Amino acid sequence: MNESSYQEALNYLYSLTQSGIKLGLKNTARLLQHFGDPQLKIRTIHIAGTNGKGSTAAITESILRASGYKVGLYTSPHLLDFRERIQTNRRMIEKQQTFDLITRIKSAVEKIKIPITFFEFGTVLAFLYFNEQNTDINIIEVGLGGRLDATNLCQAEISIITSISRDHTQYLGEDLKQIAFEKACIIKESGTVFAHIPDEELFDVVNNLAEKRSADLYRLGVDFRVAPEAGNEGKNIFSFKWGSLVLNNLTLALTGSYQRDNAGLALSACLKLKEHGLNIEEKHLRMGLETVSWEGRLEKVFSHPTVVLDCAHNEESVRNMTLELRKNFKFSRCFIVLGLMQDKKIDEIIKILSPLGDHFFLVPVNPPRGEAPDKLAEKLKIYNKPSRVFENVSNALQAVKQIASQNDLICITGSIFLVAKAKECFNDENIFSNSGNALLSDE
Repeated sequence: MNESSYQEALNYLYSLTQSGIKLGLKNTARLLQHFGDPQLKIRTIHIAGTNGKGSTAAITESILRASGYKVGLYTSPHLLDFRERIQTNRRMIEKQQTFDLITRIKSAVEKIKIPITFFEFGTVLAFLYFNEQNTDINIIEVGLGGRLDATNLCQAEISIITSISRDHTQYLGEDLKQIAFEKACIIKESGTVFAHIPDEELFDVVNNLAEKRSADLYRLGVDFRVAPEAGNEGKNIFSFKWGSLVLNNLTLALTGSYQRDNAGLALSACLKLKEHGLNIEEKHLRMGLETVSWEGRLEKVFSHPTVVLDCAHNEESVRNMTLELRKNFKFSRCFIVLGLMQDKKIDEIIKILSPLGDHFFLVPVNPPRGEAPDKLAEKLKIYNKPSRVFENVSNALQAVKQIASQNDLICITGSIFLVAKAKECFNDENIFSNSGNALLSDE
């Protein structure tokens, strides 16, 4: 295989339709059956939720890897490289293996003659790869919803629901109870589920389904708890309590108080796996928390000025981000580089962001699905916030670099597509590092 062959295979993958939640699971199930149902051969943790899925998956993976297990991790979307989605022990699938599996699956699709979406294809690819790699356990993140998501064909030993709020409403609708039901449908018969659902009505939806499926349901804040602890400035230190078990002075490498909730879900899932026979000790729990990494979530990439990347793209995640920026970073002024997709609650997001930002740098993202920057500028006028419109991310970053002082904060947010483009600019154009500001590789 040469690079052009690999790119040709990727182009085929990207040519497949990007949507398809309403198609059901029949086509994916048939394709997986053709390959011997690899998704049923390895124990699995399945994670759904509006926000926090990826972080929870990363923390869980880090703990299990620290415990000495070979862990498959399937997440979406990716930032810079499709292969980020499919990892074993946090190493991306190799290009050759990606090419070989795309070729095999494409041949099967043509033989069986079934329509398949991009995400369904990628999910089959992940299950096949993990089976070939003989992983000990797989952590599988739902792509969208849960009930009709291709990942729901796995037979999960443990399910996790991280949060329930509105997003992707064109597929999941506006009704929060229906959204809760869609996500709760990842619960398996006689399985175990851990959930972070403060709202009582939404919890009832999940609890009712868990009871119907004879599943054990554990609720964050009721059955197990996390609480912040005083610590060194800049460190995320907390305690965890479940029954008689109390773990104090836990240090989480991820920034943000909401990450403690995600860590609580991960810890409880791993402790349940310990009950199921896995060798997971307290030192593994601590090491996993201390060494976890997850890009694009309050990710500080430069200092002086501070530059933070965050993939927040809905009201809940943007609200969490603004609170954590004020809490965790000291700054004089805040410059926000912003790009949003058309299907988001744009008015609400701008209302949340406007008190934080002193100046907005508006960019297009993922056309034609992204909102036009000039329309964002019009909405910001309501809040008397100055803004500038740019034709691309690179120009916006160059402009904000010219006016930001060492004590300022630059936040790049609104879309994973924007964060990905910013990372490309940092890697290819040396923006900010030209002024002697080195890219932070370990934060």
